[in-house]
Amino acid sequence: MTQVQPAQIQTALQSLDHWEQIGIEERAALLRTSIQSLKDRPQHMAEWQISNALTHVGEAVILPGPTGEKNELSTQGRGVFLCTSHLKDDDSEHETALIAQVYAALIAGNTVISAGDFGEQITMLLAPTLPEGVIQSVDEITEDLIIDSPLIAGVAVLTSTDKATSLYHRLAKKDGLLCQLVEETDLVNLPTIANPNYILRFITERTVSINTTAIGGNATLLELGIMEE
Repeated sequence: MTQVQPAQIQTALQSLDHWEQIGIEERAALLRTSIQSLKDRPQHMAEWQISNALTHVGEAVILPGPTGEKNELSTQGRGVFLCTSHLKDDDSEHETALIAQVYAALIAGNTVISAGDFGEQITMLLAPTLPEGVIQSVDEITEDLIIDSPLIAGVAVLTSTDKATSLYHRLAKKDGLLCQLVEETDLVNLPTIANPNYILRFITERTVSINTTAIGGNATLLELGIMEE
């Protein structure tokens, strides 16, 4: 029997293409509009995630084509991310970490479903400045259904080491997309979130190769064949 998927996943999937296609520069501009409502460390963390993404995840790059083809390397978001916390801390460090994972997921081109009280607050902060459906919030019961959904691309979570291991096993047993787990277990030092490579956990690379010489090349070969006859 087909599992009924939470409505928030369908909404996030419908918004994904548009959010990705507007490009990282426009995503950055929209996200920076919301930063003004943040203060102190959360504000600095949100800005750092955006600036770091602009450095590490740029626009498409044209690569040399050894046989004359056009090769274009670009990055894109993985899909729908659940951003949540399984810790009970209610302080500025907790808020900073949650802000970091949401902004990183969004700037990379993913749509986000956030959970918990902080998740609802972050959604209320961002939703007015972002396209509809790019960020949504859910309660804990719906969060559990979303974790088990084969349609989500990743889970960014603040959690303990033991719970992270359990979640790894849970995600590995799912059907569908290979679901990325991006966990942070140290809210004081933030070794994962504060790493410049953190943004790379939310993207995938895409290469498009266009054969720009096929028509001309074939025509030249035909002409040579005619001349030989």
